[in-house]
Amino acid sequence: MHRLSASGQRDAEVAPELGTGRHLGRPAPRIPACHEIDKLRGRPEKVGDVTVKVHLNSLGQPSSVARVTDERRMNSLGWLQLLASLPRAVKVLLVARFVNRIGAFSMPFLAVLLVQEVEASTVLAGTVMAAFGVATIPSRLLGGVLAQRVATRHAVAVGLLGTAAAQGLIASASSVAMALVGAVLLGLFFEIYEPASQALIADTTPDALLPRTYGLFGATLACAGLAAGTIAALVGQIGLRWLFVVDAATATACAALVIGLMPRSTRSTAPSATRTRSAWGDRRLWSLMLTGTAFATVYLTVPMAMPLALIDAGHHPSVAGWLEALSALVVIAAQPLLSGRPAAARRMVVGYAAIAAGLATAAAAPTLAGYAAATLVMSVGDALLLGYSLTLVARIAPAGSTAAYFAAYGLTWGVALILGPPAMGYLIGIGPPTFWSACAIVMVCTGAATAVIVRRLARATTRGRGGVG
Repeated sequence: MHRLSASGQRDAEVAPELGTGRHLGRPAPRIPACHEIDKLRGRPEKVGDVTVKVHLNSLGQPSSVARVTDERRMNSLGWLQLLASLPRAVKVLLVARFVNRIGAFSMPFLAVLLVQEVEASTVLAGTVMAAFGVATIPSRLLGGVLAQRVATRHAVAVGLLGTAAAQGLIASASSVAMALVGAVLLGLFFEIYEPASQALIADTTPDALLPRTYGLFGATLACAGLAAGTIAALVGQIGLRWLFVVDAATATACAALVIGLMPRSTRSTAPSATRTRSAWGDRRLWSLMLTGTAFATVYLTVPMAMPLALIDAGHHPSVAGWLEALSALVVIAAQPLLSGRPAAARRMVVGYAAIAAGLATAAAAPTLAGYAAATLVMSVGDALLLGYSLTLVARIAPAGSTAAYFAAYGLTWGVALILGPPAMGYLIGIGPPTFWSACAIVMVCTGAATAVIVRRLARATTRGRGGVG
């Protein structure tokens, strides 16, 4: 990834430079409809205490230089100003997902629950996790359909309530077969609310605020993760099954908040059948999905492997909860330091490098102290990458097709859950250092591939293809 110069003007950051089918609106005092974009052409607009002048290209889209300049100026807004500028539906979503995330710590412990309490092998436990991953694929697709056909609050509520019921089944499982049924049902509901949530942010948030809004979304989940890790460490001492009980309770509470507070009319714009198919025919999306799958495979299997690695190191698996809390604390603490938004290319490269370095640290020192150090380094990488993958997807999605694009991109996590757990079970069986080393290699390769892909996307934009070709 690199910085591009546009006609002698100030260098543009790669991620903000990617084209978009979405129009730029004014973040405050309200968000204008797309048809009002013509009113913005060449006029200074007031956003809080910042004046933004919008320049449009021949396609009626914000130009690359204008988007970068606007985004840098938006970054001067404080977090409270940013939150105040967001629509009510997004604010409700932030609060609801915070509540849900407080209890969302059970899945990393499913493998160790199967090994310790159901007496399954690590390979069999990985297979059950893979079945969960297979089930998340139709879950994502169903979520995309629901986001376009029904109100967002209904799509989110269906996913959360189904998730709670499945977690209750896993908590009471007395055999591998029963746990397998619970894992499959959990997968079928687990991803339904994601396309609706992500598309809601993309459809209602001004383009220049997208990175910070998705970053705020991630930071909110990190704040809840701090509490979640602490609860997991405490509840896990009582019994691993109680982790799923608490998770089911917070999912139910989240659904109640969404149903009670989210505006009834909120939904993602329903695209035509042609636009829905265009998500699968968009080569830019496929390239992002390729690197996204590799990243997700590592990102998802690391917390699954940590309890097993801690057992191998002679510690109780619930210690993983404290490491999760430490990770969340680092991500939260890093946000003010990163509020200036250094160059996107530099952030992404350093982010991938930090995660790879943390994984290498875990491989070199498979002890509690080593895992704590690895968690610190990987969390810095997480903070640097926060929000950018979703921003890239939102910016290449044509207007009205954001839910379809997010549903397609979200399949990377389902594929990762199919590929990752069996590989994790096999590599952990050889030894934790083998697993951590393999993950570090994958992350280095993924970072390099991401640099190449984003560079090509940026070049396509500067050659005038408008980001929609």
